[in-house]
Amino acid sequence: MSEEQPIETDVKQEPVTKDENNVPISRLNEVISERNELRDKMIAIEKQQEDNKRAKLQEEEKWQELNVELVKEVESYKPYKERWESMDLKLRDDALAKLPESKREKFSNVDTETLLNIVSEFAEQKDNPPDRQGTVPTQRLAKVTDMSSEERKRNWSQILESYRR
Repeated sequence: MSEEQPIETDVKQEPVTKDENNVPISRLNEVISERNELRDKMIAIEKQQEDNKRAKLQEEEKWQELNVELVKEVESYKPYKERWESMDLKLRDDALAKLPESKREKFSNVDTETLLNIVSEFAEQKDNPPDRQGTVPTQRLAKVTDMSSEERKRNWSQILESYRR
C-alpha cells in the first residue's frame, strides 16, 4: 500500500467559464447615469444653439427666415396637438359616461384632470347595507326534519341563514 492512488469522486463539476461580459452593477449604474447626463447636456446645447441662431437672425433683422423657421416648428407640433386633443376628448367622454346623467351637464365644463378625480370619487361611494340586515325575522321556521321536501326547497335560504347565525 505504499502506492497512493487518487480517489475518484462521482461529483460532477461544471467547467469554470469566464464571462467576459460580466460587469459590476455599480459600474453599470455609473455608465448609465453618465450617459443620461451627457444626453441632457447635448439637448441643452442644441437648445442653446437654436436660441443663439434666433437671436442672431433677430439682430440681423432677417424676420422672414425666422418666421419660416418658426412656422416649420409650429407645423411639426400640429400632429401631436391633434392627437392629444383627440385622446383628451375620448378620455373626457369616457369619464362623463361613468357619471350619473344628472351630473353630466354640471361637470361637462370642468377640465379633464378634475373630471377624472370627480369620477373616481363617484366610483368610490360606499354601497348601502342590505335592507334585511338588523331586522328580526317575522316568522319562525319549523324544524327542518318536520318539513316536507317542498317546504325545505321553498325555505332553503332561510334554513341556511339560521345556521349561519
